[in-house]
Amino acid sequence: FSRFNALQFILCEDFQFHSRSIIKNISTMADGGAEQPEYLKQSSQLGNTNRPQVAILDFGSQYSHIIARRVREMHVYCELYSCLVTAEELGKHDLTAVILSGGPNSVYEEGAPHVAQEVWDLIKDRSVPVLGICYGMQELAHVFGGKVAPGLKREYGKATVSRIPGCDSPLFAGLPEEFMMWMSHGDKLHEVP
Repeated sequence: FSRFNALQFILCEDFQFHSRSIIKNISTMADGGAEQPEYLKQSSQLGNTNRPQVAILDFGSQYSHIIARRVREMHVYCELYSCLVTAEELGKHDLTAVILSGGPNSVYEEGAPHVAQEVWDLIKDRSVPVLGICYGMQELAHVFGGKVAPGLKREYGKATVSRIPGCDSPLFAGLPEEFMMWMSHGDKLHEVP
């Protein structure tokens, strides 16, 4: 099973990133048998630190690349980073916003990935806006005193998003009053911070 075959498998199959054992096996095979950490310490290899960017912190979502593509389609430069990126690395860049992706974990479980406190401090010091999607939203709530807990049942599939009457948030500017979305989660935000 070569490195190319592993990549081809990921690209060609309907690969579910929440299947951590498969990822671990593929990364081990791709590196000649050496064990890889589940959340790789990565970051930008481009070295372009002066260009304003949206940083997307990837918690293992199967949609992180789609999020990045959608941001780029709006002619906004962005980069994907590991959710474990250091403040030192992010601090080298001109951040205009941070997006926290979804992921397969539950924020309250032992071993779940979390943004380092130093990264939160950097975000606060620079007044960088943050958007949390799925696990990312739960991470925001968990870190800042909200309550995330298991839902009564896991939910998968299409759902309708309806704007609450009187909601004038710029986040929904240009969107219809109702639209379809895809959901895949087992946890719920029970209390906002």
